[in-house]
Amino acid sequence: MTRQQATIVFDVNETLSDLSPVAASFEHVGASRELATTWFASVLRDGFALTTSGGDASFPDIASNNARDLLSTWVVPRDLDESVNTVMTAFTHAPPHPDVADGLQALHAAGHRLFTLSNGPTTTAERLLDEAGARETMEGLLTVVGHSPWKPARSAYTDARGRIGGSDPFYLAAVHPWDIHGAANAGLSTIWINRSGRDYP
Repeated sequence: MTRQQATIVFDVNETLSDLSPVAASFEHVGASRELATTWFASVLRDGFALTTSGGDASFPDIASNNARDLLSTWVVPRDLDESVNTVMTAFTHAPPHPDVADGLQALHAAGHRLFTLSNGPTTTAERLLDEAGARETMEGLLTVVGHSPWKPARSAYTDARGRIGGSDPFYLAAVHPWDIHGAANAGLSTIWINRSGRDYP
């Protein structure tokens, strides 16, 4: 990072939010905890596929449909609606990681411009930042919805940069290597947040 004022755009899901309660919700309805990882990866896969082929991808719709598909082999039919709702509620109410509030406050105090950029609705980022007590650190909450294909399409990042404006050094901060790769290919500087302890692929 530079001490010069910078614009830093944060991914939301898993980067700022802790999705471990989602794994607990799968277990709560009688499925495997590990199914949460499969589910989230399937949401990304289908969103990427839809936008790459020129389709319209809705994050909430894909998430709900894929949860229903995966849970259908674990849960009896009469409990399926309630089980899907349990998983979706856990996802939409995922808490911020413990380091989010202090990290954002420190960056804001240092004079950096902070934004979020998500493939999902901005309401997720707004609730998350409110819960963290860090909403005031953000200059804006951005989504690709209505503007561009999903990240990691090049236009997702260039569109966000155009909407934000300014001449500061411009960074994307994310936990997902695919997000980092997409942003780098679009000419952005990047910050990889390694929450897993694994090597960058």
